Amino acid sequence: MTDDPRPLVLNVAITGHRAGVLTAPLVRTLRPIVFTVFRELREAAFRLQQSQMFGSPAARLILNTALATGADQLAAICGRSSGYIVRALLPFEAREYRKDFAPGDELDGFEQALAAADEVVALPGTRENLEAAYVLVGESLVEAADIFIAIWDGEAGKGPGGTAHVVELAMNASVPVIHVDIEHGSEVVRIRALTDGHTQVPFGTSLRDPDLYDSVVRRALRIGRTGASGMLETAAG
Repeated sequence: MTDDPRPLVLNVAITGHRAGVLTAPLVRTLRPIVFTVFRELREAAFRLQQSQMFGSPAARLILNTALATGADQLAAICGRSSGYIVRALLPFEAREYRKDFAPGDELDGFEQALAAADEVVALPGTRENLEAAYVLVGESLVEAADIFIAIWDGEAGKGPGGTAHVVELAMNASVPVIHVDIEHGSEVVRIRALTDGHTQVPFGTSLRDPDLYDSVVRRALRIGRTGASGMLETAAG
């Protein structure tokens, strides 16, 4: 134990598809899987907190999210229910960002997610340079993150600032990525962990493998040796 115990702080960030890709049936399938990922990361952080590297107070868990529809808001719900502080990183001031959401349920969902956030940071993006604003969000999430969760079909992106681009930025920055892989038109969901810049990783063991989460957290925080392959898989349900 160190003479001056310090809390473990774990920053998780989310990137992923919006509601147009994540259909209602797929979201129902994803919800318990994403919740499990947050829970397992939390338990891994607590195990590390109790090791000789850290002391009290308890580990501090933070989710960084842009609160877009789909993956971002799903993660905010699962993260909050798992004890994470939710930090919203918006591309513009909230009053401008509201224009990204269709009136009705979509806008209401954003308003609820924004109101529930523990911290809100508005980045200096502009509507006149929309692509640059979303690239800045992705870069800011990567800068904040120890670990990324990517709810992503694994396909090439449609441009800067999208999910594939953010995953690429994270990998280039050596930020471990837990890839929640979806298949269009299917409810099959697979999971893998991408570390050390390796994107060609097969889908492997178990969603609830504690050794894998311990490895990812230690790797993210640059603590010790891991010796793990960084692979896991689950079938939906």
